[in-house]
Amino acid sequence: GDFDEAEATAVLREKFGDWKNSGKYERISHDYQQVAARNELIQTPDKANAVYVAGYGFEMRDDDPDYPALTISGYMLGGGFLNSRLATRIRQKEGLSYGVGGSFRADAMDKDAGFSACMIYNPDNLAKLEVAFREEIERAQKDGFSAQELEAAKTGWLRSQKVARSSDAGLAGSLNSYLFYKRDFNWNAKREEKIRNLTLEQVNAATKKHLDYSKMILVKAGSFKPTLQ
Repeated sequence: GDFDEAEATAVLREKFGDWKNSGKYERISHDYQQVAARNELIQTPDKANAVYVAGYGFEMRDDDPDYPALTISGYMLGGGFLNSRLATRIRQKEGLSYGVGGSFRADAMDKDAGFSACMIYNPDNLAKLEVAFREEIERAQKDGFSAQELEAAKTGWLRSQKVARSSDAGLAGSLNSYLFYKRDFNWNAKREEKIRNLTLEQVNAATKKHLDYSKMILVKAGSFKPTLQ
């Protein structure tokens, strides 16, 4: 950003120059621990909208060979605003949710990965929304995606990475975390090249292997009528 480097450095040296850490730093690992699937409903009286959160975890880091394919698979399932599988079915086609999204993510250092999705909706639509969500997850896992979907997703995802790097806050955050991970933006370039070169067979195989509705933890919070509980 636009700041005076000499002035900022002087302030930091004044405040922290003689600071000594009395303890030795030791990073605590957070590898994935298995959690059983479950389906929970939480009553939040007098709330106009309800929230549906779904997800599950598994062991994987973001340098795993399957992760680029899962990244773009998650983008096709729930990325973007209006044209993902979940948004097209749940928001556009059936009008069941005001907002819907989902994605895969994985940690840079620990074997901790997972899929998550979130929807905001009218509580009266819960039953239909649950059916639509399950059907789209199972359809993606069973049948995969089309070549047209993949090419559009690659273009959209790669464009989103350029936009993210145009933000001072986003760029600073990446640089800060990369100091800890011992990475630089060559890592981004290599990841984007892997995404660009993905084949439909690779994406569908990774989706079939890792996407699993039966492992989902489903939590619905809202002001539900007794018949929906």
